[in-house]
Amino acid sequence: MNRGYYMKEIFGVTHPIPKWFAERIYNEDKTVFISKSHRGKVSKGDKFVIYESRGAGAYTGWADIISVEKVDRREILKKYKKDLMITENEFKKYSFGRKDMNIIVFENFEKFKKPVVPKRFVAVSGKYIDEKEYKMITKNKN
Repeated sequence: MNRGYYMKEIFGVTHPIPKWFAERIYNEDKTVFISKSHRGKVSKGDKFVIYESRGAGAYTGWADIISVEKVDRREILKKYKKDLMITENEFKKYSFGRKDMNIIVFENFEKFKKPVVPKRFVAVSGKYIDEKEYKMITKNKN
């Protein structure tokens, strides 16, 4: 977990994920998330929290982060194709015109027994999970 001089301790990161993509994590064991925005202040062992944006409108699960990095989009399919939570065609449309994309590789996904509604809105760019929110999720996920 990262500590910054002027910021709260970071316990994880979340990004909005439409229900049909989140279901690929739940049901197809996909372990690589891709986005256009980079939240690089998380590190190995922090939590990647699934915020189901078109569906539950809540946190629905989390996993342990293995790595977070910006990757040249031409390398992504070569390295992550089978584990990517979007299809090859979806990736090509989503990444069109971009040089780099943000990749979060995760493991040990846990689906919550009940969705946890965040206190604050989760923007398209995602947000960090601080200690207070981490404890709220832990308390309410089961």
